[in-house]
Amino acid sequence: MIKRVEFSCMGSYFHIEAENPSELEQWFAKVEKTYSRFIKESELSRFNQMPISDNWIPVSQEFYFVMAEVTRFYQMTDFLFNPFLGGQLRALGYDRPFSEMQRQVQKTMCPLYQENGILLHKEQPMIKKVKEVEVDLGGYIKSWSVDKAFHMAKGEDVFINGGGDMRFSFIQPQVIGVMNPFDSDTDIAQLNVQKGSIATSNVLHRRWQTKDGEYHHVLNGQTGENPTSNVVQVTVLASTTRQAEVYAKVLCMMDLDQVEIWIAEKQLSIAAIIIMDNKSIWVTGNINEYCEGVTTAWSSQRGNGPEFQA
Repeated sequence: MIKRVEFSCMGSYFHIEAENPSELEQWFAKVEKTYSRFIKESELSRFNQMPISDNWIPVSQEFYFVMAEVTRFYQMTDFLFNPFLGGQLRALGYDRPFSEMQRQVQKTMCPLYQENGILLHKEQPMIKKVKEVEVDLGGYIKSWSVDKAFHMAKGEDVFINGGGDMRFSFIQPQVIGVMNPFDSDTDIAQLNVQKGSIATSNVLHRRWQTKDGEYHHVLNGQTGENPTSNVVQVTVLASTTRQAEVYAKVLCMMDLDQVEIWIAEKQLSIAAIIIMDNKSIWVTGNINEYCEGVTTAWSSQRGNGPEFQA
């Protein structure tokens, strides 16, 4: 029998529908204790506290796997997705869960390294820190844990939503809404889906003040600063939640005219719904390969461009 649980974890609201939701809730709690940079005794925090050294640092097999995968995403996205920005986020005041942040913080930027700050041992779960970097796995580890939980879940109908990072498999197609970035109480689009993953990245939320102005949580991995683009929200549909999460964040860093080019150049197997700062909506032409259909708040027909403006 399908059961439902709702809880807070990793700074997000979780909703699970499966036959074993309590087991999955325990899994997410374990992930937070292991990978949160806000928990001093987490494996991630202990790693971040280690100095630069010629010595290899023994880590758990799971931690090693996670670091290997984020390094691949880091390289594949031309450093736009950057898991080594923990120092930048901390300097910007994001040194605690967002709900506990001060309303205004000082800005003191850290050195930014576009090269990999770590080396992964080729045979054993060990990592060498070669530069003064702090790892922040934030949204990635949440999406990774959703993927893992999906494979642990029991039941024919499974739905896991970790703060907008979703993975699901339904007997019959279901409707999933895409939040309106300009009015979070409404949907800007609705998707008919049966199996897959969805993640959304947004630059209008999770904002705070520094002495140099307002910042948000999406940092361009090449610069360590907030991106400047005409895109305010990206929803990506993909085969895994972590793919959807990484690419949603990266596409938020680009102007719309760059998005389609970048997706084609990287030969990505994803679909996307992109919301512009002028409230127009752009949908990739392959959207129906990832869902049974999509409608938007502005029109009952799918399309691209200013015809979707409010």
